[in-house]
Amino acid sequence: MRAVHLVRIAGPTEPMRRLGEVAGLDFERTSARRLDEDRWQVSGYASEEALATLHERGLEVEAVVEREELSEQRSALYEKLDDDHTREAQTE
Repeated sequence: MRAVHLVRIAGPTEPMRRLGEVAGLDFERTSARRLDEDRWQVSGYASEEALATLHERGLEVEAVVEREELSEQRSALYEKLDDDHTREAQTE
């Protein structure tokens, strides 16, 4: 899996409508919320390249979880899931 950051992205309506064009960005449309008359915010996962594109477009980007921490959290989650699966298989 590619290293990504969990981020919040904010900006005016027009550039926010074009977020789907940003390679390396995966965001949840249902996370969108209106900040004021012409500004929106969404949450998503962004690669380094996507972050650069978002900044070039003049959008505000706030890191919620840096890529190293996110990677560690995912590793811990996958390890826990593997342990649970092994434990379930042993009880069957």
